Amino acid sequence: MLLSCTNDVERRETFEFGDRVRMAKFPEWGVGAVTRVETVPVKGMPTQRLTIRFPNAGLKTLNGEIAALERVEAEAPAAEARVDRIASIDRIAEDEMMAPLASRKLLEVMLAIPESCRDPFVTLESRIAATIDLYRFDNGGRGLMDWAVIQTGLDDPLSRFNRHELEEHYSRWSGERDAHLQKLLRDAREAGLNTDQLLSDASPVAKAAIRRAR
Repeated sequence: MLLSCTNDVERRETFEFGDRVRMAKFPEWGVGAVTRVETVPVKGMPTQRLTIRFPNAGLKTLNGEIAALERVEAEAPAAEARVDRIASIDRIAEDEMMAPLASRKLLEVMLAIPESCRDPFVTLESRIAATIDLYRFDNGGRGLMDWAVIQTGLDDPLSRFNRHELEEHYSRWSGERDAHLQKLLRDAREAGLNTDQLLSDASPVAKAAIRRAR
């Protein structure tokens, strides 16, 4: 399936095999590498179809004309550093005395809400939009795996967790997500902010959560 993420500005930039790119809408995917470039007709126009391997989201196929891709120059290696949040915790757990600490740290990782949703140095509207975007995840097959890849930093979360464990962690995390959204919406009301446009663009699942929060 060809994925596309619209951008307000029409994209004309072309990409080549090996280019390093970041998805503007999903920065948590990390800096990906273009592994395949095809030219396909879309509405009668030649369009780039890009296969990109993202460290935190795996392979994605995107429409290069309208996907919000940002080219990452080679002189910024730190931007592509992949964060495996589980390996260090597992090393701690090897010491029986440290097992309780490892369990707490693992829970912290699995329940964490992304920094983009919590950063006090970005606008409240941006934090609300980032939190609403988290409702693209669900406990279905693909939605659960996409969430687990981003949450853990593992290319294959099933190499470390079984499906039941991931479902349990996701269930608790989704509660944290709902509570965080409720807090942001309370803050918005207290600040007198108009969030109608943000909320109107939300997915049906997010809108249901918003109704519960009101």
